[in-house]
Amino acid sequence: MIGAGAGRGELSGPPAPPTLCPMETPANPPPAGATTELVVAVQQLRKEYASTGRAVVALADVDLDVAAGRFTAIMGSSGSGKSTLLHVIGGLTPPTSGRVLVEGQDLGTMSDRARTIFRRRRIGVIFQDFNLLPTLTARENVALPSLVDGSAFSTVRDKVESLLDAVHLGHRMDHRPDALSGGEQQRVAIARALLNDPAIILADEPTGNLDSQQSREIWELMRRVAREQGKTILMVTHEALGAAHADEVVVFKDGQVIGTLEPKGSADAALVATGYQELAR
Repeated sequence: MIGAGAGRGELSGPPAPPTLCPMETPANPPPAGATTELVVAVQQLRKEYASTGRAVVALADVDLDVAAGRFTAIMGSSGSGKSTLLHVIGGLTPPTSGRVLVEGQDLGTMSDRARTIFRRRRIGVIFQDFNLLPTLTARENVALPSLVDGSAFSTVRDKVESLLDAVHLGHRMDHRPDALSGGEQQRVAIARALLNDPAIILADEPTGNLDSQQSREIWELMRRVAREQGKTILMVTHEALGAAHADEVVVFKDGQVIGTLEPKGSADAALVATGYQELAR
């Protein structure tokens, strides 16, 4: 449940899709005493930027709770603060004030090195532009987070191949990014984000560079990952159809949460668009 804002709509969901192959038990479980219900807790989060002698408020004292196993979408106009929120939750941008707790751990109390290691092990990130290394194959790109963490490729090979099979790229494992379509590259990026069994996956406009068919495939895949594997996903999008694949939609305006919707994975873009317009007007 998202602990924020005003209006709430409720929509029905679609039949359950085919099952993904099983994932392994997390290699880095949450520390003793950490909450098992909330993966992310954002508390009075504020982010200001200096611009021509004045402060520009990107986030205005935001409170947000993200429950385990939920697929949550964040919608808002350009400049509303949605991507800034994702960057702060991911430990990529420090807040001006407030706190972000992931699995009960306060990112603001960590050193830069500790935060980098925590992000690599416990936070999966999916970028709009894929961020695949062009000289590596799909298999090698998926393995990269573990290789950077000091693991030998032989120890993760089976899991890498299982993940690529799960996103329907088993036959493309040895292809480099320039031989893959945009949708295929993003599926590689999703497999990479899942490699370390993260506590949460952050997706910043993951379909921004894809056509409508590829976009739908990515949203459906993310829906399946959340539903079948219990993964927690927080996705920024401006697409009503994309948001409609989520359990919950958080609507942002002027750096604040102004309300939420609950499409429950219905993929009903019209209902989400109507609810968004009512909240944002």
